[in-house]
Amino acid sequence: MHGARVPKWRGGRSAWLRAGLFAGLLGVGASPAAQTDAWVERARQNDTGTVVWVRERGAAPPEFRAVTRIQARLSALAAVLLDPGNMPQWVYRTRHARSVAMSSPTSGVAFVVSGMPGPLDDRESLVAWRLWQDGSGRITMQGEAAPAELGPAPDPRRVRMTNFASRWQFQPLGNGVVEVTFEGHADFGGNLNLPLVRDFVRQAIWLAPLHTVDGLRRMAAMPRYRDAQLAFIREPAA
Repeated sequence: MHGARVPKWRGGRSAWLRAGLFAGLLGVGASPAAQTDAWVERARQNDTGTVVWVRERGAAPPEFRAVTRIQARLSALAAVLLDPGNMPQWVYRTRHARSVAMSSPTSGVAFVVSGMPGPLDDRESLVAWRLWQDGSGRITMQGEAAPAELGPAPDPRRVRMTNFASRWQFQPLGNGVVEVTFEGHADFGGNLNLPLVRDFVRQAIWLAPLHTVDGLRRMAAMPRYRDAQLAFIREPAA
């Protein structure tokens, strides 16, 4: 895996908000421990160039990685990620999302509800996220489960997911082209021994990043995001 690691934050609500850590279930995954299993290509789109790989992690949930290229400004791509209220329009199976805490324009906590096929219960997640840009111009947005006290109490009608991580990276390549990498993993919780749950997870592990990356491409072209100007994002020199 590549990219900077975000440290684990300990402490109560004030420690999290002072630290400014947010994370995004805008996918689920990132920075797992070293693996021995190889990445296996699971899907490829010839028209967009998007490729999705999956890697097993033993008894832990498998992880995914999706890579594509998008013609867009960095601010446009970042603006989509920083608008949780519109996640249902483009993030795979997202029913509802909202911000529950913002410690800075680039960090906070979001609450996300993800739909499951009936008769399974929907899942909900409390996501801490953080976005930053390094010296090369690459943008990273990384997320993980936030402490329960930072958000609403679990809804008994849903399953609260507490084991997930995600990472988006936007690497400018020149001529307005950005290489987008989306990777992660998630434990859906509940009884994973049920055949319906196992079948859903096997498909979702590659369908989620494939459809979500396509959604990002579509959203970044919309005027409200395409023309966004974010003071904390440096665009590459023309």
